[in-house]
This record gives sequence, C-alpha cells and structure tokens, in this order.
Amino acid sequence: MIRAVCFDMDGVLFDTERIGCEVTRAIAQDCGCRLTEEQRRLMWGLPLRRARELLETWFPGFDSQIVKDRWYEGVLARVRQEGLILKPGAQQILHKLRQEGVKLALTSSNARIMVDTYLALAGWENAFDLVLTGNDVSRGKPDPEIYLMAARRLGVSPGECIGVEDSPTGVRSVRAAGMISVMIPDLLPFTGDLAPFTDRVLSSLDELDSLL
Repeated sequence: MIRAVCFDMDGVLFDTERIGCEVTRAIAQDCGCRLTEEQRRLMWGLPLRRARELLETWFPGFDSQIVKDRWYEGVLARVRQEGLILKPGAQQILHKLRQEGVKLALTSSNARIMVDTYLALAGWENAFDLVLTGNDVSRGKPDPEIYLMAARRLGVSPGECIGVEDSPTGVRSVRAAGMISVMIPDLLPFTGDLAPFTDRVLSSLDELDSLL
C-alpha cells in the first residue's frame, strides 16, 4: 500500500531545471570555463555544492565560490522574469493525492531559500506535509539520506513510499532508500543504464495516479 509520495522539485514540479543549468553554464563561461555536454549532464540533479566540486575538479584553479555567490541570485532573477512554470499535471496530482489521504513530501536538493521562494510563488506554502531541502542533509543525492529522512518523519516505511524524480542522480537516491522509484524525464531521457534504479517511467505527472 502506498502511504506517501516524495517529490523532487526542479524538473518534476516546476520547469526550473533548465534555468539552473543555463545559469551555471553562463557563470562558468564568464569565468573562462566552457562546459561540454557530458559535463553538463553529470551536473544535472546534483546539489550546488557537489556541482561546485566538479567544476573545481574539471577546471583547476576555478573559484567555485563565484558560482555560489551568483547562482541563487541569477536563477531567482530568471524565474521572476519568466514566471514560475508548473510542470503539466503538478497542481492536479497534489490535490488528488491530498484528497486520497496520501502523505506528501518535497525532497529537493535545492537550497531552502530557493524552495521556500518557489513554494510561495506557486501558492503552495501548505501543499506538503513535509519539506526537506539540501540544507537539511549532510549527504546530497544520489545518497538516500533525504528520502530516508522523509520516510522517518512522515512515519512510514520506505517501501510504502513513491519517490518521483527526473534525473539519474535522483532515481539512484530513491532506489538506495528502498522506495518505489518513478522517473519523469525532463532534460535527460531515460536510458537503459537507469533500469536498475527505476520501477516506472512516466511521460508526465498526469500518469502518476495510476500507480496508486
């Protein structure tokens, strides 16, 4: 029996993953670092601190503090300019799951300041029973810490939870936590190497209710 659903945020509920990637690439290029397609792929879905570590590895001498100083401001400026765009079916699935008595958690690698801002812009301040961010854990995805913490605080077992993600990093985190792993691809497609980490692949949130 499914008692809870844990949602990643960027790329799953909000169309913001692409903005974060574009801002990261722009900051790196301003500093003389040109990211390859493979490098951008490896950074998708990672906490900002892990992305900064990769940049320092790929570009010796690169000051990743520049990314930290500019990233949040740059992304929020883009979101406010373009508007916060919900992914198809997001509003409807949260409402339906709430009506069915399913517990809801937001499990995002993003920073608390970003998560709180997005939820306020969407009018979703009370949409979830639990909101966890990258600031709440010591080990980011693909480590399962954030999902195990969500299950524990919701009072359910991981096997009674669905984790919804859009990235390879995310589904690995869900699988490691022992939850039912659902991928709704956003910037990156589902590929065969993700099969061991994914129970179901959906085209949109509209299909999620069928799993319950």
